[in-house]
Amino acid sequence: MIRKTLYFLLIVALGAGIWCAFAIWTGIYSVYTIPPSRENPDGSTLIVGREEGEPMFNSPNYTPPLKKPTAHSGLSFTTVQKPKRPVELRTIVKLPYIAWAYKKSLEPQEE
Repeated sequence: MIRKTLYFLLIVALGAGIWCAFAIWTGIYSVYTIPPSRENPDGSTLIVGREEGEPMFNSPNYTPPLKKPTAHSGLSFTTVQKPKRPVELRTIVKLPYIAWAYKKSLEPQEE
């Protein structure tokens, strides 16, 4: 009985890991890293639901790329930017601080 339960838990954990990797790769989830600070001495890495325009690796110190100005004449049909939900409401999983994910969020991103 214990062996069957252990196999079942292993299969569930493996499935959850594969789903998280797939969701990050396809852009459903994002990796948000909070570096160690006075308020949070250990730091943390969060797997969060990804908002529109958010990079795969994000942090509070992330600087978005500069948008190239475009000259428009006449009417333009673009989508209106929705306000982004707070990270606390989008958190799926909280993990310990991962330094390489934080460094990845500081790299310059392409538009």
